[in-house]
Amino acid sequence: MEPLLLVVERLEALVAEAGHLPLTNRLLLDGDRLFELLDELRRTIPPAVEEAERIVRERDRILREAREKADEIVREARQYGEQLTRESSITQRAEENAARIEAEAKALAREIREAARRYADDVLAKVEANLDRARDVVRDGRTQLRAAPREAEELPASPAKGPEGGRDEVPARPAARPARPGGEKPGA
Repeated sequence: MEPLLLVVERLEALVAEAGHLPLTNRLLLDGDRLFELLDELRRTIPPAVEEAERIVRERDRILREAREKADEIVREARQYGEQLTRESSITQRAEENAARIEAEAKALAREIREAARRYADDVLAKVEANLDRARDVVRDGRTQLRAAPREAEELPASPAKGPEGGRDEVPARPAARPARPGGEKPGA
């Protein structure tokens, strides 16, 4: 499985395992774990983009090679046709053979180019879907993080007792974490 999808699945698991605030649809998330996963997501996305760029370069290479091969086949077909015309008294037959070979070469070149385009499009569509899913998870996480400070303000002033008699508090967390170049964690 791709590293990007693994991070997305771990983010989904974090959200799925989060506790709920009573009588609301709000979640209590482990902020440290969420920030770790977001940092990992920042490190994982650039390789996914590099992979997409590599695929585009590979597609361009395949298309260039297909064009070159088609041009070579067409050139050979013309040369063959010219040779048949010069060497043979049956000019019409030589022209028909050359035209047939040229048409076959062009058809083959079209098929190769179309197959390469379809392959590149399929791969890029998968990369795009993965990036869309990752963006949605990050957007949901940010929305939940923005909602978390408001929920903390709405909680009663005295700490509530949890089911085991312990305190059910969410540790205070900064609202936003400054982005560091290269995806480094603050204090690293």
